[in-house]
Amino acid sequence: MSCKIFLEPSELQVEEIEEFLRRHGIPYEARSALPFDYIVASPDERSAVCIERKDAGDFVSSIVDGRVWEQLYHLSSMCTCGVLVVIGSPTLALIDRRFPRSAYIGALAAIPLKTSKEGAGSRVSLVMLETLSDFLLFLFYTCRRLSEDNTLLPIKPVSKRDLKSLQVQTLATLPGVGEKLAQELLNHFGSIYGVVTASKEELAKVIGPKRAEKVYRFLRGE
Repeated sequence: MSCKIFLEPSELQVEEIEEFLRRHGIPYEARSALPFDYIVASPDERSAVCIERKDAGDFVSSIVDGRVWEQLYHLSSMCTCGVLVVIGSPTLALIDRRFPRSAYIGALAAIPLKTSKEGAGSRVSLVMLETLSDFLLFLFYTCRRLSEDNTLLPIKPVSKRDLKSLQVQTLATLPGVGEKLAQELLNHFGSIYGVVTASKEELAKVIGPKRAEKVYRFLRGE
């Protein structure tokens, strides 16, 4: 694998993490004073994923004392792709700190929406995992995707069947036209364009004069 992972040597369980990276042939470098816990860099180091890792207890504490927002600000301002990874269940931490679950969920909702005013100004993704093993797999697949330059979503071709269904649904939104009449319009005119450009007389042959008048006026903004 041609990506490279930079990690903070003071990270918890760093020896286990390094062993995993060596076993899977992932180049890595332990570097002190990194701005983030992990940086997964593409082969040309032009793109990278910056990762902050927290266990569930520390995550809840950071919400309570406000540290999480400062860390998110740094991720947003310094990285085009920042990820906050939380490992473990927060339930016990919420009970121990007597922190309302509603406030916790509110913080979860806010995290991917907030951006910094400076720098990259990117949104930060929140990833919730259960175990360290899950996190190691997350590092592995993040590295693989960057190595393969596999960062674009595939485009799913629209089948003729799906296209016809979308056309019917679109025509069914016309005033006085449900799915049944929309299907009849499509069968008669062959396309949405054919319906839009039809005269009132042509429309009336399919849906009757009253509906034809409403549809004709609606399509022309009258």
